[in-house]
Amino acid sequence: MRSDVRTYAHDVNGVLGSILAVADVQSARGGNGDKAQAAFADIAAAARRGGTLVENLMRAASVADSGTDSAVERDLSYLETLHVALDPVAAELERSGRGESIPIVDRETGRFLSVLVSALRPKNILEIGTAFGYSALWMARAQGPGGRILTIDPDRSRTDIAAEFFRKAGVSERIEIVNRPALDVLPELRPDSFDFVFIDALKEEYADYLRLAVPLLKRGGMIAADNLLWGHAASMPPAANDPTATLGIRTFNEALLHHPALEATIVPIGDGLGLAVKR
Repeated sequence: MRSDVRTYAHDVNGVLGSILAVADVQSARGGNGDKAQAAFADIAAAARRGGTLVENLMRAASVADSGTDSAVERDLSYLETLHVALDPVAAELERSGRGESIPIVDRETGRFLSVLVSALRPKNILEIGTAFGYSALWMARAQGPGGRILTIDPDRSRTDIAAEFFRKAGVSERIEIVNRPALDVLPELRPDSFDFVFIDALKEEYADYLRLAVPLLKRGGMIAADNLLWGHAASMPPAANDPTATLGIRTFNEALLHHPALEATIVPIGDGLGLAVKR
């Protein structure tokens, strides 16, 4: 597939995923009358239809192209062929997430999280943003039977699906799901109680997640955060009409890389992955 088609499709999927996440969260919070709730439902349905169209576009582009058009695209395709194929549960989860335009991590990001967790062997993991449970599944399998994951997401319609995939994968007993807004839950957790924190929820709240998560992390523990390039939007010149999600990512990136308690970097894996160790 041409690299520009892949990039544009990835960017559109990111935008649709953000729209869908906001619509679902607002709908779950209730209020604002029946008309508002119906509007949020229509927005979510439109975003899901858009995601399906993007997937169709990518399939059509793959058939139409005789090959790749860049060394980067060729390298990515080569590496994908070298990796072991996804197991049936992870593959089904990935298809479900992509098909519903649910914002899940890229496959290469999932693999990277798996390697990190395998190396660090964190006993307690905190995840902010569950969605369908794709990243949690990568981490749970790498963590092993002795570990625990606390994952936070207020959208029960999504986490019910995640719970079913956890059951199929045989990891449900060591994953606790909390269906409340993360900014309400984080202040209630015990300081210095987590070895690893993964952030992948509302981009507008990323900086607040970081502020509240650092005290929860043990010394030497790691924070990882997804979408820090935000579909190439974070690197664009600032504009007066920048979306709040883009502004939130830029604010987070500055806070992460200059946090006095963290040794941090951002690597261009997937949509940009932040990594930080607590000094």
